[in-house]
Amino acid sequence: MAGETKPEVRKPLLTTRQISVAAIFGALAMAATGLGLQLPGYLPGVNFNLVGTFLSIATMAAGPLGGIIVTFLESFVSPVGFYGWPLYWPHIFLLALGYKRLYNVSNRGVRIAAYWALTAVALFFQYWAWFFLYVYVFRFFPNIWVLAAFNFLGGAYWVFLLIYALIPSIVLATFPDFVKPEWRFPYLPHITVAAAVIIVIAIILFPGAPA
Repeated sequence: MAGETKPEVRKPLLTTRQISVAAIFGALAMAATGLGLQLPGYLPGVNFNLVGTFLSIATMAAGPLGGIIVTFLESFVSPVGFYGWPLYWPHIFLLALGYKRLYNVSNRGVRIAAYWALTAVALFFQYWAWFFLYVYVFRFFPNIWVLAAFNFLGGAYWVFLLIYALIPSIVLATFPDFVKPEWRFPYLPHITVAAAVIIVIAIILFPGAPA
């Protein structure tokens, strides 16, 4: 009838394709960890593998839920179990938030450089979340500052930056349609800011584990 309005059709957070991408890269992450396809790291449960690569590509192609699915599946076989699952989220949220903006940069060189810079910042925030796991849960170090110096000055951060950014940036440069950010995630800016604020407050208030 004239004058009637059609009901609004709400788009799903993930399409079938995006769910498939997240599931495939989640399975690859599980295989990399479960089969021991990695180099020994410098802490129990910390190994140099391609989980960060799979997480990044899934986040680029399927948004925060894609990255969360990958890390959820990997947690089933992770040496630290599900303790580590939410600790990836600050990276995922920040990467997703910035990626939607940098994807539309017309100059490919600038776009790739921006991707590396964004990944470096996202990984930096993720690191602080993991520091609390090793200080407060596993009690391997007395405070987060020891871990910060060891990781940021000792080279581990830069190895992980290579893992998180190299292959995804190549995919972005050569197959941009595959990682086109057509996903949606409500309140992403607010969630990202909240995650960053929580980490900063935790660093200020809880730098070391109680004796």
